[in-house]
Amino acid sequence: HDRIDFRTGVAMTSQRFARLALALFGLSATAIAADIGSGHFRMGDGSVRVRHAMAVRRERHADPAQDEVFVYLSDHPLDAAKAAAAFDPDDSVNAQYGERSGGYVRICITPDGGECGMYYHRRDPDDSFNTSGYGELKLDAHTGARIAGRWLLAEPGDFFGKAYDYDLRFEAAIAQPPGTSLPAGGGDAGSAYRAYAAAVTKGDIAALRGFMGEDARWRLPDDDNDRAKETLKSLRDEQPQQPAILRGRLHGDEAVLWIEGVDRDEIKREGRVRMLREGRHWRVGEQDLDSVEE
Repeated sequence: HDRIDFRTGVAMTSQRFARLALALFGLSATAIAADIGSGHFRMGDGSVRVRHAMAVRRERHADPAQDEVFVYLSDHPLDAAKAAAAFDPDDSVNAQYGERSGGYVRICITPDGGECGMYYHRRDPDDSFNTSGYGELKLDAHTGARIAGRWLLAEPGDFFGKAYDYDLRFEAAIAQPPGTSLPAGGGDAGSAYRAYAAAVTKGDIAALRGFMGEDARWRLPDDDNDRAKETLKSLRDEQPQQPAILRGRLHGDEAVLWIEGVDRDEIKREGRVRMLREGRHWRVGEQDLDSVEE
């Protein structure tokens, strides 16, 4: 029998109607797929009763395929897009909680589906705890777009006289860091960072004041030479002298650069740098660098 498509007024065969119904059902199923978190984390007299879940890709590596996924299970709703856009997702989550009571558990998942640690944090009463290697983690889904699973510690553990246990269930879309890729070399942000590294190597305090923005007023004061020398020494520690820009991502007036290079002690360093654009100029925000064994 023919039916009418009420959106267009066009007659359809039963077969076409069935195909449309399946398509609409698929769209509805996708639309109602929600981020779901449940369970608990208990430690001593404190606990978090999980009501919400979100997941973000933690973009620490030059190769995105090596990035871990952070799953946050919380008693208050959290904004995944804000966390994904932050240089450090934990900073965003803590800012979203502010001073209110409550807490969250952050689960780290490796690209191959293993666990890379769990962090429990709550306020009022204040408590925090890191653990890894205990309980059973089982993932039901682990794609670039979505993650689902359960981490269970059925038999309580002990941490300096505090018993703890957890049963954490989650299903969430994985929020991706926003923005667009920078050209080879990192574009203007990459050029600014290389100039900053050269200024650190040379000890060019005048140039460094421009790259450090408001921080320079107290870190490189023009009326306190001892303070300026201390800051310069601190900046030179672990700073790659001629950094290579492996890739970059631009989002508004912020850029993240993935770099590698050798510091003045001939130790190879690699990691990320956050750059901030103020007017037509770029300044250095944060650096997250690790030593690399060759």
